[in-house]
Amino acid sequence: MKVNLKRVKDCKVQMQVEVDANTAEGRYLEVMREFQRAAQLPGFREGKAPIELIEKRYQDQAREEVLKSLIPEVYHRSVQAQKVSPVSLPKISDVKYQRGQKLVFNAEFEESPNVSVKNYKGLALKRVPSEVSPDELEKGIQSLLESRAVFDPVPEVRPVRQGDFIMVDIEVWKDGVYTPGKSGALLSVEPGGEDDFFDKVLGANVDDTREIVRQGQPFTRVKVKGVRKKNVPALDDDLAKSLGKETPDEVREAIRKELASYKHADSMEKMKQELFQKLLKMANFSLPESLVEQQKGRLLEQARRRYTQMGVPEEGWKEELPGLEEEMVLKSKEQVKLYFILQKVSELEKIEPDESEIAQKLKALGEQSARPLEEVRRVFEDDLRESSREKMTVDFLIANAKFE
Repeated sequence: MKVNLKRVKDCKVQMQVEVDANTAEGRYLEVMREFQRAAQLPGFREGKAPIELIEKRYQDQAREEVLKSLIPEVYHRSVQAQKVSPVSLPKISDVKYQRGQKLVFNAEFEESPNVSVKNYKGLALKRVPSEVSPDELEKGIQSLLESRAVFDPVPEVRPVRQGDFIMVDIEVWKDGVYTPGKSGALLSVEPGGEDDFFDKVLGANVDDTREIVRQGQPFTRVKVKGVRKKNVPALDDDLAKSLGKETPDEVREAIRKELASYKHADSMEKMKQELFQKLLKMANFSLPESLVEQQKGRLLEQARRRYTQMGVPEEGWKEELPGLEEEMVLKSKEQVKLYFILQKVSELEKIEPDESEIAQKLKALGEQSARPLEEVRRVFEDDLRESSREKMTVDFLIANAKFE
């Protein structure tokens, strides 16, 4: 086998492979014997037809089978021998083969870029505080209490005041016609907003109806069905027990821990983003276009799903597409570049995931999905190992950073 490898441009590689006639003929004979074993020709028992008749009838099919089986096999042996790392499927062209002759073909593919990174230890990063301040703790407690608030009817019969909450039936005015809206909606009576809701409902009584105007046009009608007062509970023993705690202090500590956990995760994310930006500026190399295109496709699909979840129709998505594509090209290039930089750092630092941890995750995935472990390993193992290695590399870089 002869291989002529040529790096054309950026990450593109052209490889011409030549398989000697003896190897090609050996594969041809193997294929022909398979045809002979399965052939059913008139006058002969299955598998007993003379090889000469088999060759005459199946020579074209045999040639195709030789190419289908031999080209992929030889291609993989060639890239291993040349010590290249393809990141795209090969485009096979200029295939030349006739019975008794050598097989020649060209393969074009993209390989991993040559990445050089230095001085990645000791990068200057800003440490984002993750401690919970007293004000933040109090806001967290107040948020919890607000979530447990109840809206009780006011005890006396009186007009609506600022700070009340009102139960209303809503009708929508569209194209000059009122249509049913929402029944039993709870609305806060506070100034502000784009309409005259506050001015209209202030002073209204139960069973009064008010037309709300926005931009000079009536667009909703509300009928007051009841007046409510918001009662926020106190942080006492009864509330603590309803939350599964013994005392208010235990509730406060639980909220503090939850806020600390959130702030720590947010702090780590901000430091990671700063780290990534510094890494991206440290190295300059060509990117495989196929990987950039694949990543762009994934990002666009994620964006499309978000638009769908928000109820944006297909037409609205298509209108946004040109601008999104431009944005996603830039993002995908950054993400692919960052992937190769982190991969190089992990290689230099010999960072490898814990195999027992990978095994535990695969087992858990199998139990959650009720799928055989071998199937889970085949589908998820490579991705799990890659994501674990990347996380370990990022943790290594942050641990070795210099914080301002």
